[in-house]
Amino acid sequence: MQTYEITLMELNTQYPFSVQVEVDEAETTGDITIFARVGNHKFESASDAYLPAFQEFRDKLLTAGYGIKCNGSRINAVQSGMMEATDKVYLVEMGRQALTKDIVPIWDYADLDIFPNTEQQKKFFKQWTAKR
Repeated sequence: MQTYEITLMELNTQYPFSVQVEVDEAETTGDITIFARVGNHKFESASDAYLPAFQEFRDKLLTAGYGIKCNGSRINAVQSGMMEATDKVYLVEMGRQALTKDIVPIWDYADLDIFPNTEQQKKFFKQWTAKR
């Protein structure tokens, strides 16, 4: 079990605050499970791959009015099949192939002003794969 201290942004007030996230990285089950408590609300997601588990978790928080200020929330965060069991993503750029220097931890802080959802990330990924 891994614990991460992350920054959430309350989207209506733009108020940032810290919260702890617990991640079971397929240690007790075959899935990556992500859990956090925000106030009286419990947020949880699970998937057999790390980025989809993160995306489900992030989308639940977005629906509740919170954005996660971390690399995994960036529009250009993508994950290769070989990375799917790790907490790493590529931060890609249009027209350029992903390189190892582009690999970053999902949970590391990112100073974001916008918080895309999974569909927006998938749309960016399709555009990136078509242009690289």
